[in-house]
Parts: sequence; C-alpha cells; structure tokens
Amino acid sequence: MRKKRFLILILLTFLLEGLITGFFLFRSQDTKQDTVAINDCIKVIEENYGQEDKYLGSPSYSLIDNNGKLLYKNAEDISTSVNEAIQNNDTILDIKQGDTVVGKVLFHNDTQERIGQYQKAIAVTIIASAVIQAVLIIAYVLYLKRTIVKPFDELSQFAGRVAGGNLDIPLPMDKKHTFGSFTEAFDLMRTEIKKSRAAEKAANDAKKEMVAKLSHDIKTPVASIKSASEFGYELAKEEKVKERFNLINFKADELTVLVDNLFQSSVHDATEIAVSPRENDSSSVREAILHADYLNRAGSFTIPECKVFTDKLRLQQAFDNVFINSYKYADTKIQVDAKLEGEYLKVAVRDFGPGVTEEEVAVLKEKYKRGKNSEGKEGAGIGLYLTSYFMKEMDGEILITNEDPGLQVLFLIRTV
Repeated sequence: MRKKRFLILILLTFLLEGLITGFFLFRSQDTKQDTVAINDCIKVIEENYGQEDKYLGSPSYSLIDNNGKLLYKNAEDISTSVNEAIQNNDTILDIKQGDTVVGKVLFHNDTQERIGQYQKAIAVTIIASAVIQAVLIIAYVLYLKRTIVKPFDELSQFAGRVAGGNLDIPLPMDKKHTFGSFTEAFDLMRTEIKKSRAAEKAANDAKKEMVAKLSHDIKTPVASIKSASEFGYELAKEEKVKERFNLINFKADELTVLVDNLFQSSVHDATEIAVSPRENDSSSVREAILHADYLNRAGSFTIPECKVFTDKLRLQQAFDNVFINSYKYADTKIQVDAKLEGEYLKVAVRDFGPGVTEEEVAVLKEKYKRGKNSEGKEGAGIGLYLTSYFMKEMDGEILITNEDPGLQVLFLIRTV
C-alpha cells in the first residue's frame, strides 16, 4: 500500500509540474503590445500636445520633439531617444499637429521582461518539482531498502547459518514487510530441521550406546577364549597343537583390538568440519558479533582496524555458540572488549551470570561436557568444543575464565 502511495505522489508531482509549466508557456505567448491602448494614447497626446498634465499614464512611454529633446515620460527605465528605442525594440510613432510632425512617442516594449518573468517562474517550478521528486524518490528507495533489501539480507544470512548447521538462532519475524511470510516459513523450516537433527542425534546416540554395550559384552568371551588358549598352549605337547593354540591367542588379540576400535568409534565419533581461513578485514569480526548478538545484549563496542586470518562462516559459528550459551545460561547483559596485542586480536565476551565452578572451566572445551547449571536446559555439550576446534583451525584459540561475576570467553584471533 505504501509503495502505491509513493508512486502516486511522484506521478502527481510530474503532472503538477507539467500543468504549471504549460500555464506559464501559454501566458508567455500573450506578450504583444496593446495596439488599442497605444492608439488611444497617441490621440490624447496629439489633442493635448504641450499640456503634459493631460497626458495618459498608461502604457509606459516617453515623448521627444523633432530635435530629440525629452519632453515627457511617465515611467522610469524606459527609452528616451530613438537609438535606445531601436535597441530595445520599442514602438516609435510620430506626433502630428495637423499635417506637421512635431515629435515622436517611444512606447516601452516590455515583452522581453514578461518573457523573462515567465521563464523564471518556469525554472522555479521545475527546480521545486525536482527537489520534491528527489525527496520522494530518496524516501521511496529508503523504504524499499528497509522493507525489501534489509529483510532479504537477513534471510540470506539466516540461510547461511542454517547451511552451516547453526539452528539455535531464530529469525525475527515482521509480517509488515514484503518478506514477512517468507520469514515465518524460514523460521518454521529451522524449527523442523532442529527437531529432525535432535531426533537423528537421539537415534545415533542410541545406536552408539548399543554398539558400546555389544563391544563391552564381546570383550568378556574374547578374554575367556584368550585365557583358555594360553592355558591350552601350556598344556600342549605337540608343536602343531601349540601352533593352533598360539593362532587362537593371536586372533583373540586381534579381535580385542577391533572391538576396542569399534567401542572408541561409537563413543568418540568425531566429524571433520572443513575450515578455510584467509585474510579478512577486522570489520568482519564486528559483523560476526553483531549477527550473533540477535538480542542486542552487548551494546556498543569497537574493533581495532587490522587484517585477521579467519574463515568468516566458522568465526560466525564460534561467536554464535558463545552468545547462545550466554543467553541460555546467564541471561544477562554482555560486555565485549577488543584490543590488539602481539600477533593477536583479542576479543573478550563476558556475561554477568553465576558462572561455573573452577573444575568445570577446565573441561568446558571438551566434547559432551556441560556445567551443572545446564540441567533442564537443551544442549548437547559440543558448542564450546566446536568453537575451540574452529579457532585452532584458524591458528587461534579461546580461553575460558570465571569473572566476578560471570563467565568470560577470550577469542585470540590471529592477525596478518
């Protein structure tokens, strides 16, 4: 609806500009001198020649004798000689007494002045209309940017996060702009994908638990077989029998290794995530923090200008994980401080919650490790593990410390 109003206003200004310009152009055509008034004036002057007080006051003119002497004029800034009248395109007529020419009347030609006034009026109209149109167009562009471009950018960033596996940050919904319905659909998609991921994780955990139990159960009979083979080897008299028992013992050892590998794989399944760091401006760090802080808890902060060695997507995920933890477990304001020190850009992200115990601080970067304050809250215990992994792959690191109050995560981002 607003877009239609903007377009109607712009069209109305063009129409109004055309009407006013056309009006002044039409008026500029009517700039001829009034011949009837000039003839009446000539007649009055001839009848009252020499009696200036009886001359007409309009139109503007001056009266000279045959010698060029000025006898009378009824206005300022008009021609007072035949030469001036010729230069100004004035009307020059003779004054007669009987059949004798006694002087000349120089009627002022104001055609150019009136045309100039109309031209000025047209120019003012065009300039004023152009200013109004420019303001309307700028307002329209800003409106389009706010209602289309900005929401589209947010959708693009959201899609990038979902593609990167970050399903915790919701997409703010505003049904007033053009992409309102898309926004709602995208966030529903995020919710459904998150549920699917949770169900997939539960299934995988159940599978790994089953494999771990089977691996553990297999170890007991394998140990018994190994023990029996060793005992048989000691009792055997013939070399062939001993070789057989020795082969059984060897295969039992081999089976034990395979079962251990299966057990370790089920419990410590690690997925390789590609990290591709390269040179970026430090402004990308600020953008990552702003995008991660979707609740605007951090307030204002500054990032020193420099070049950093980062993967923008993985750095975004790293900050997302830290801010999500702060929202979830601290639910306080967040303080962000940054400084250049040595070969690192150090960015400290601190909340003002209860923090964790010193024993828990030491293991927070490990996989599936969570603090006691996480009880009853959704999470898998891999956020800080992945954050630490991403930073190490970018030649950086995170340091976690308890503050008074709160918890601080210090990002060491390598500079170039």
